[in-house]
Amino acid sequence: MSRFHIPTRVGPSPAAEEPGLQNSAARLRSSREAQSRLLAERRARADDPAGDAGAEHDVVTNAEANAKEEPGREREEHFEPLASEGARSLAEPSAKPRKEKLVVVFRLPLTTEGLLAEVPGASEVGLTYALRAFAKEGRAELRRFGSSEDLAPFTDSAKEILKLNARMMTVGESMTVYAQPAAIGAMHDTLGDPWRIEPRAAIVGAYLAAIVTRLIETRQAR
Repeated sequence: MSRFHIPTRVGPSPAAEEPGLQNSAARLRSSREAQSRLLAERRARADDPAGDAGAEHDVVTNAEANAKEEPGREREEHFEPLASEGARSLAEPSAKPRKEKLVVVFRLPLTTEGLLAEVPGASEVGLTYALRAFAKEGRAELRRFGSSEDLAPFTDSAKEILKLNARMMTVGESMTVYAQPAAIGAMHDTLGDPWRIEPRAAIVGAYLAAIVTRLIETRQAR
């Protein structure tokens, strides 16, 4: 037997090589220390119940003092959510109704075009310019329509215009108009198209022509 004893090899601790294991060991020690402190505090409170009662009394006294100093604070905190953005938006008046953009072919009956020459001042500025001015005024009127009651004065004329063929109408000009969705639906209903078969541009264009026709007739009568 040899005189020399080879000691058993002791490997290094994994915690010495792995930083993550070192952190885990540190957290474990910290957790144990926190548990020890918490247990000691609970034992101290159990041994001295009078101290806990005094502490609770101090907390209640401080709360009552704060309530006396600020009597309206609780009410303000209670109603604070009402001042949120959502509540303000509900309190504000509703926004303007949304309008749809359409491109229609603006054309008038040939009989209406003949009346345009009799409008005072139309000959001086030119019939083309006068017709576009009436169309602009008609588009502004169309934007204001929101129900079938607004359309009633122009429904009969729009029905007649919708029945005319291209030879009975003037040369068309593309125009952009804006109308409320509710008004467009009412136009389909009043013109006998509840299933929305006719193109919206044709329906709205007929009402635009009816509005302009009424404007020309009114100015011509003056």
